[in-house]
Amino acid sequence: MTTIRFHFKPPGKEEGLSGKLYIRIIHGRRYRDLRRDYPVRVQEWDDGTGWLRLPGSADIARHRQLRSIEDSMRSDLLRLENIATTLGARGEYTVGDIVGEFRRTGNHDTLLSFCDRVSRELAVHGRPRTARAYRSAVKSLVRFNGGRDLFLDEVCPALLREYERHLLDRGLQMNTVSFYMRNLRALWNRAVSAKLLNRAESSPFADVYTGVYETRRRALDRQDINALALLEKKIAVTDTRLRNALLYFLFAYHSRGMSFIDLAHLKKSDVRDGTIIYRRRKTGFYMEVKITRPMKKIMDRFRAVTKGSPYIFPIIDPSAPDPRLLYESALNRQNRLLKELAGIAGLEKNLSTHVARHTWATMAKRMGYGVNIISEGLGHRDTKTTSIYLASFERSALDELSNRVSRAVRAA
Repeated sequence: MTTIRFHFKPPGKEEGLSGKLYIRIIHGRRYRDLRRDYPVRVQEWDDGTGWLRLPGSADIARHRQLRSIEDSMRSDLLRLENIATTLGARGEYTVGDIVGEFRRTGNHDTLLSFCDRVSRELAVHGRPRTARAYRSAVKSLVRFNGGRDLFLDEVCPALLREYERHLLDRGLQMNTVSFYMRNLRALWNRAVSAKLLNRAESSPFADVYTGVYETRRRALDRQDINALALLEKKIAVTDTRLRNALLYFLFAYHSRGMSFIDLAHLKKSDVRDGTIIYRRRKTGFYMEVKITRPMKKIMDRFRAVTKGSPYIFPIIDPSAPDPRLLYESALNRQNRLLKELAGIAGLEKNLSTHVARHTWATMAKRMGYGVNIISEGLGHRDTKTTSIYLASFERSALDELSNRVSRAVRAA
């Protein structure tokens, strides 16, 4: 049995604020220590848990650094556990074998170590979601590889085709497969840019799926959206979770399909002369949305709750050390509650935050508005993205046309 655990040695009087962090590996009644150069202070370490203690201060920058260090520590442990598992499958091994393999593969030319370095850089620059996406994809591929880390040049077309087949055999949807492949490809491209790989004539990802499969009929029809609008009277007054989730969804619909991330970060200062002026976080475009009567009614419902907060909706706590983490938690909760609301309303369609956006676009199309004005209303860079949104409408319109043409022919 192998035991792997982090330990912390407090700094001496002349060593500054940070102590020494190292990993103790115990196997076969022997141990070795691996020094890790992560700057951790005494007050940031918990001896009881053997892990970091994240401060509850308003120092957002330090909180982000510690999150990055924490991710690197988890990556270290995962690599060591994978090494121990692989060596164990081959036969007998010593604690020195584990340390030697860890150091041999730790020069940034393996998938896990390179991903760790890139993820830390992304976290420091305020992109933790991308960092987590990279880690998720790499861990999935390493698990497929029997838990063995891969050198970067081992990521080849044959391996990726087998990995894709493995994911599909597990029952994963095409968009999930594409999520893993696109993130692995982005990481591979970074390695090429860093000259850790020679750019091949063709990408190893050329034969695997990296597209976006648009699911059929994501938008709600008029009857569906009205069924949701009537739910507010049916939901118990005390169930604020469901009621708020419903109001957020309806507000997103009425505000030209506002994305949930923009809704969550909407500030009172964004409201000027009956208009909401905000910058889309995804594209950077500035949007001007006239506050309609339904929108004002929903905003008024939260006025008392958000008194003293700069935000319109009680989703983000301005005093939190990392508002991004609050948003991600809120997004997961919102999608979970929307599924519950769909069941209560008797809808046989999947309901998520993005459905409000698709529904607004489809409703506008049904009312006869062209793709160009709908694209502008959604804040898309070009009409190609809008056409993807409206694809389900086009298919349903053609289905209805087919039915009408077929009914024109009477059976003999």
